[in-house]
Amino acid sequence: MVNKEEAQRLKELGNKCFQEGKFDDSVKYFSDAIKNDPSDHVLYSNLSGAYSSLGRFYEALENANKCISIKNDWPKGYIRKACAEHGLRQLDNSEKTYLEGLKLDPNNKSLKDGLEKVRKEKEMENMEYINHINNIINNDPKLRSYKEENSNYSNELLNTIKAINANPMNIRFILSSCNPKISEGVEKFFGIKFNDDASYEAERERQRKKEEEEKKEKERKMKEEEKKKNRTPEELLGDEHKLKGNELYKQKKFEEALKEYDEAIKVNPNDIMYYYNKAAVYLEMKSYEKSIETCIYAIENRYNFKAEFSQVAKVYNRLAIGYINIKDYDKALEAYRKSLVEDNNRATRNALKELERKKEKEEREAYIDPVKAEEHKNKGNEYFKNNDFPNAKKEYDEAIRRNPNDAKLYSNRAAALTKLIEYPSALEDVMKAIELDPKFVKAYTRKGNLHFFMKDYYKAIQAYNKGLELDPNNKECTEGYQRCVYKIDEMSKSEKVDEEQIKKSMADPEIQQIISDPQFQIILQKINENPNSISEYIKDPKIFNGLQKLIAAGILTVR
Repeated sequence: MVNKEEAQRLKELGNKCFQEGKFDDSVKYFSDAIKNDPSDHVLYSNLSGAYSSLGRFYEALENANKCISIKNDWPKGYIRKACAEHGLRQLDNSEKTYLEGLKLDPNNKSLKDGLEKVRKEKEMENMEYINHINNIINNDPKLRSYKEENSNYSNELLNTIKAINANPMNIRFILSSCNPKISEGVEKFFGIKFNDDASYEAERERQRKKEEEEKKEKERKMKEEEKKKNRTPEELLGDEHKLKGNELYKQKKFEEALKEYDEAIKVNPNDIMYYYNKAAVYLEMKSYEKSIETCIYAIENRYNFKAEFSQVAKVYNRLAIGYINIKDYDKALEAYRKSLVEDNNRATRNALKELERKKEKEEREAYIDPVKAEEHKNKGNEYFKNNDFPNAKKEYDEAIRRNPNDAKLYSNRAAALTKLIEYPSALEDVMKAIELDPKFVKAYTRKGNLHFFMKDYYKAIQAYNKGLELDPNNKECTEGYQRCVYKIDEMSKSEKVDEEQIKKSMADPEIQQIISDPQFQIILQKINENPNSISEYIKDPKIFNGLQKLIAAGILTVR
């Protein structure tokens, strides 16, 4: 429910926190303000600014885009978006966004200054890239031979690396579509061997299916046009009545529309679409049984009408809507499935999936019973105490089905899953527990433990820290934090490399963002050449934070 006064109050609190440098608090206030007034573009802009101040540029970009979608003629929205893209090192995108903003306000100083800054950084970044790339090529005989074969090799490699840095999540897709020699250069540049991925083939298959559907639709329309040219006088007169009925339908004159469709049927009783239109009128009049009867009659006489498959499919879809309105979901699902047999199109597939979800949701909601949930939780606790973790999990499963909004149930199931060494599933449960109750300290403890077991030590530290923010004296969080610090220190000094951990860390978007940053690439190269130089960089909080993450991820070692 919209409450503009409350939204304004929260916004003012957020602004105050922002001015005081309390960016976490300002995020909370702006987020709560949006819940009270989700149509206020300024709130999304402010939230984007707060996220940028925290260095959380993905969230900043998401909120800036939302701001622009609500009010696309407001220059400040473009400033927010460009700043977030700048923070993500998406300099080309940032430049483009600043230019879009300047079209709206050519004299805006913030837009002009931002554009100038981005262009200077692009120029410097290109120089850094080129120097770094040339250094790698000159020190690698194989890459040097590629450059001798192709004088443009350095530029092609530069463009590919920039494309990866702009979108690290698509790195395998980008590599799969470029020259293998360029891919080899990219791997040398990042110092990582990338495995082949099936995503490119999957994308091609999706595109092929889309083109097939578009071709089928085009052929259907051509057939319809051809058929119109050869219509009989009865068919033409019937269509006149149908068109009149359609106009009356749009005007919500349903009784008059029915009369016109009946006239069309009298003149030409063999057009299935007249019955299809009649059924639509009955739906609007909430005469659902009549709509269903009309559709069934049309389907039973499809062969007399010489109806096309696509027309019969449409009638089945309308029949499904009739059944949905009387809550007979099983018959509605059956109608959609029969429609797909006649004409397998995307819209019907989507309608079928949506109804399946709706039916499942309503069945889930009807199943909710907090009292029974408590009974199953207690049974699960007993099994857990007796080390019977599979049965404990089963009881927690049932408890969650009976009360899906109880954070403690997800936390309990996460504990059982942890004992069963099903860490990813357990992590999903603690995330759900935190979503339901952000102040649930036990969930953060369990989250930290799971990240520790999965060797995501930096994420474990973040989880324990969050728990300690809520409860500074929490023993489990304190011990977990200390355990992580000890492990990271031990790992950073070890001669042994944990390949599995590094491979997993490299799939983390946060890690990808760090290693794709040209500044960090140069820093890492210097640290590899001279490990003692790390002391120069830890003075910068941003660089220190990034180095900590890489050390915790096992990518960077300090000896």
